[in-house]
Amino acid sequence: MNLRSLILEHLLLEKKIAEIRANLTLVLNLGYKRGEIPGMKSHAEARKKRHEGRQIRDYDVLTTVKKATDDIVQYIVIGDLYDGIEFVVRDLSTDLNVPIILEEVSPYEFNLFVKTVMVKKDFLTGRNQIVIDVK
Repeated sequence: MNLRSLILEHLLLEKKIAEIRANLTLVLNLGYKRGEIPGMKSHAEARKKRHEGRQIRDYDVLTTVKKATDDIVQYIVIGDLYDGIEFVVRDLSTDLNVPIILEEVSPYEFNLFVKTVMVKKDFLTGRNQIVIDVK
């Protein structure tokens, strides 16, 4: 494959991503996966207050996830993120880690459910798990 065809292929992919991005809806309302017992706080809600005097606010979580929106869309378009897949958004400036479960509502609408939250520099993820780094 020559350089010209590689550039054309890349431009076509970017055009496809832009077209899909224009119609794609990511729900960024903070959706926590609930526990099995009615009224029970989710794991993420319980973990927000355990960080040595620093509480993780909903604002922090939303801000971190919003920074990753374009990358999330790109992973959806190329097929690496799909219904039920778990991935992590990691803010390198604050060490905030946000594991997320993706839920497909329709081909152009997705919900993001926060599984947990943690402030940790060396947060461990699963093998081959997608990690989106933001600053």
